[in-house]
Amino acid sequence: MRSGSPSRSLRPALKTAHNWIGLIAGIVICVISLAGSVTVFRYDVRDAQLPKRSSASGSGQIASLDEVTKQVALVRAGAPITKILFPAKAGDPLIVDVGTEGKPEHLVVDAATAQVLGVVDTGWMDWFIDLHRNLLSGKTGRSAVGVIGITLFILSITGVLLWVYGARNWRSWISVRAQGSSRRFHFELHRAVGLWACAFLTVASFTGVGLAFPDAFRQSLAWMTREPMGNEARKMAGGKKKSKRESKTELMPLSDYLRNGTGAMPDAIPSEMRLPQRGKGVVELRLSRSGDLTPGLNRVYLDQATAAVTSATRAADRPLSAKVFGLFAPIHYAELGGFPLRVLWSLLALTPSLLFVTGLITWWKPKKRAVPKAVREEVLVAQ
Repeated sequence: MRSGSPSRSLRPALKTAHNWIGLIAGIVICVISLAGSVTVFRYDVRDAQLPKRSSASGSGQIASLDEVTKQVALVRAGAPITKILFPAKAGDPLIVDVGTEGKPEHLVVDAATAQVLGVVDTGWMDWFIDLHRNLLSGKTGRSAVGVIGITLFILSITGVLLWVYGARNWRSWISVRAQGSSRRFHFELHRAVGLWACAFLTVASFTGVGLAFPDAFRQSLAWMTREPMGNEARKMAGGKKKSKRESKTELMPLSDYLRNGTGAMPDAIPSEMRLPQRGKGVVELRLSRSGDLTPGLNRVYLDQATAAVTSATRAADRPLSAKVFGLFAPIHYAELGGFPLRVLWSLLALTPSLLFVTGLITWWKPKKRAVPKAVREEVLVAQ
C-alpha cells in the first residue's frame, strides 16, 4: 500500500472518529446493551411465572370473552382491559392486561373456564424493557436510544473500515496473543471481538434504530420500494381524532369484536386484541395464519362503537416495505429462533461492554515507542 494512497490518509480519520465516538457514547451503549441482554428473555420470565391451570385447559376450548370480562371485573373492579393475549397452543392461559397502558397488571385467566388464576409480576423485567427502549424517559428517551443506535452502527462500520484499510495479515486481526504487554492484549481482544461480533452489532443497531424511529423507517422503506406505506390500514381504521370535549365511547361486548374480527379473516387464529382507552378509537385484532414468518402480522381493525370491521390486512398482502419492517422487532429481540438463539443473542449483547472496557484500556495506556535499532546497539555496546 503506497504512502500516498487514499486509504492511508483515510485511516487516521476513521481511527479518530472510532475512538472518540466510542469513548463519548460507550457508557450509554453499555447500559442499553446490558438491558437488552435481559430483555430478550421477557416472555420466558413471564411464562415461568404462570400459575397452574385447570384440567379443562387442555381441551383447547376458549371461554367467551364476555365471561372473561366478568371474571376480571370481580377481582379488579373498575380497571379497564387494555390488551388480551390469546393462547399460543392448547393448554396455555389467556393473559389479560388491566389498568393504565403505561403500567398494566398482567392477569392470568384460564382459557377454558375464564377463572382468574393469578397475577404475573414482571415489574423488574418491565423496568429493564423500559430502560432498553426508552432509558426510563418516555418518548424523549426513545429518541435518545435511536441516536445511540445510530452511534453503535457507525462504530461497527468504522471498525470494519479500519480492518479493511489497515490489515496486512488478516489472521492477526481475529486472534489474541496472551503473551506480551497488557495494552497489546486488550487491543487485540478489542479488535478480534469487534470483528467477530460485527454482524450482530450492525443488525442489532440497525433494527434498533428502526424501532426507535418507526415512521421515518416506514417512509424510507416505502420510498425505496416505490410502494404505499404499510400502515395505511391503521389510518383508514382510525379516522379523525376525537376532541377532548367529546364523551368517551363505551366498548361493545368483547365477544362482538372477536367474532367480527375472526369472521373477516376465517383462516387465521387470533393472537392478540388491543383495546383503546380514551374516547372513540379502534379495536385492533392481531391474528396468525399458517405459513407466516412471524405471528400476529395479520391485522383487523374494528370500530369501537359498533364492532364493525373497518379494514383488514393480511401479512402476505402487505407491501414489501411493511414485510421488511415487520421483521425488525422479531430480529432485534431474537423471537424467530427459539430459546437457543435468545441465549446467543443475550451473550452477544454483552460484547459492547467488553469492547468499551478493552477500548478504554487501550486508549488510556500510551503506546510504547519502538526503540531504533541503532540506539539498541549503542546501549549494548555501552553495557
